[in-house]
Amino acid sequence: MAEEENKMGYAPQTKETPDINMSFRLALTVVLLAATLSGCASFKEVRAFASLAANAVNDETLTRDYIGALDRRKQYQPSKFHSELEAQKLRRETQRASMDLLQQMMTDYMQSVGGLASGEIRTYDKSLGDLSASLNKATLLDSSEKEAVGAISAILSRAVTAAYRLHELQKLIGEGNQPLQDVINATRKIAKKGIVADLQVESNLVERYYDNFMFAPDNPAEPVAMALAREARVEALGRVDSGIRNIQSYDAVLEKIFEGHQYLYDHRDMIGSADFNRQLKSHSDELRTAYRNLLDISR
Repeated sequence: MAEEENKMGYAPQTKETPDINMSFRLALTVVLLAATLSGCASFKEVRAFASLAANAVNDETLTRDYIGALDRRKQYQPSKFHSELEAQKLRRETQRASMDLLQQMMTDYMQSVGGLASGEIRTYDKSLGDLSASLNKATLLDSSEKEAVGAISAILSRAVTAAYRLHELQKLIGEGNQPLQDVINATRKIAKKGIVADLQVESNLVERYYDNFMFAPDNPAEPVAMALAREARVEALGRVDSGIRNIQSYDAVLEKIFEGHQYLYDHRDMIGSADFNRQLKSHSDELRTAYRNLLDISR
């Protein structure tokens, strides 16, 4: 029988000659398993950066204290100015609505990047009506900044999360980089030109209030009252200064996210390589340091 098979051109099956199909299937399984394991490992730094960024940008305490400061300022200004303080409080509420929207979009985007990197996919379920309502409240944003918010929302809504995680991750980063950078810049503008500037005005008001009290020509020399006034002045100025440093530290966090995501965008074709992970880790370390500094100041 074996001789007949040889004459017909077939190789006999022996213990020393494994089945070719079986060998191919085994090799393919090993390759796919290795690719899966290496793929999970290669996304580690992307996942770490995205998770850290999502946590760092979402800080509502900044605007909450910023608005509450106007109630404190009433003690430094005569009652005739209190109506103006209430008007300023309403304006700051609009800043808060804008900041809240920008922070939420940055958080949603980073969570989507992290979800693709980890395989734990989140469904972006924000409705068009919800976004429209939020944009109407965000009166400080100009048309281009609102377009950036809408662009991120659209990108997240159509993001596909099937088997091709690397492809979708590269696509999301490629499409999301410019609108994300625009949103970050809009947030930094409100923080530096709006919130910090207002807090510096508050600092000047506090100084003038206590200086007028302590150095008024007809003010009687009362050591105890003067000591209490100096103590209150230092405490009030320290509180305002803490608010300014808080916002400045938050701005530093946004700057590190900006730089880190720009690296992701510029090197998205290298995601998975050892050099890419090493460089991205350095960006994550810088962001982590900036975030810790923010947390230390805000305590």
